[in-house]
Amino acid sequence: MRGKPNRKTKKRALPGMLVFIMLALSLWGLSMSQEWSLNGLIGGAVFADTTTPTETASPAPTVPPTESNAPTGTAPSTESETPTETAESTPPSAQSTAPPVTDPQETNQDKYQGRKLIALTFDDGPDSKYTPQILDILKKYDAKATFFVVGLQVAKNPDVARRIIKEGHTIGNHSWSHSDLTKLSEKKLKAEIEKTQQAVVKATGIAPELVRAPYGAYSDKVLKSIRLEHMKHVYWTVDTRDWAGTSVSDMRKNVLTNAHKGGVILMHSFGGRKHAIEHTIELLPSIIEELGDKGYEFVTVEELIESGQFHSSIIK
Repeated sequence: MRGKPNRKTKKRALPGMLVFIMLALSLWGLSMSQEWSLNGLIGGAVFADTTTPTETASPAPTVPPTESNAPTGTAPSTESETPTETAESTPPSAQSTAPPVTDPQETNQDKYQGRKLIALTFDDGPDSKYTPQILDILKKYDAKATFFVVGLQVAKNPDVARRIIKEGHTIGNHSWSHSDLTKLSEKKLKAEIEKTQQAVVKATGIAPELVRAPYGAYSDKVLKSIRLEHMKHVYWTVDTRDWAGTSVSDMRKNVLTNAHKGGVILMHSFGGRKHAIEHTIELLPSIIEELGDKGYEFVTVEELIESGQFHSSIIK
């Protein structure tokens, strides 16, 4: 005969059943979680914890991420280690006034920093005797110079003019007939400059941008006429007076005493008194060597202008 169930036995059995049910539910939940994770890895919906996303938690490329996958404020940015300018980190005033960051650009004068430049200039040529000898010396020492040429001489010696340009020197305009420009009418003054320009262009293909008035004689009228042609007038800082037949020793002393950074030395490649330019030919190697030993570099007047080392009272 069965007796009534013992209440104590029922109380003990109930917890056991609860444990079994809870264990079964736990295993089912684990199975579902793994399934979602698996689906996520193969392109299904991802139910990862969005509060701490990592690169490995991102979906495969077949499911492009959206803003809803990474709620605002919960996902730390990978750029947070390197703060950038934002409205929160930088005051508005700083944002509006800060200049844009640009790469430094080399200016023309930068490449001449720490260099001591000087310009050798030769007037009145070209001719077929002395100018080629001067060019030979300059080529030997790899020195550059500026030749202020007379138009008539260019017409007579176009091949020498071409050589000047070919070997890296500059040609300047020294008038057509070596006349005193200050004594000419505006019309004749303009003709002296323009005819020489045409002769140089015909011989070399290059139009001079520099002018030196014969005898160094210029006036406001002369400068105005030159500037209207978008050219610059070039004077000098050292006059060797080679045209007068000055001795080599006196010219050498004059040059070495008065040479300075940004200086312009005046010599000639044609004309002057008899045998005067022969002294120039003898002088040239010695001053190139001695000034070179003092750190000078021999450049064209154009380079001197570009460097910013020129004197504004000399080049106008």
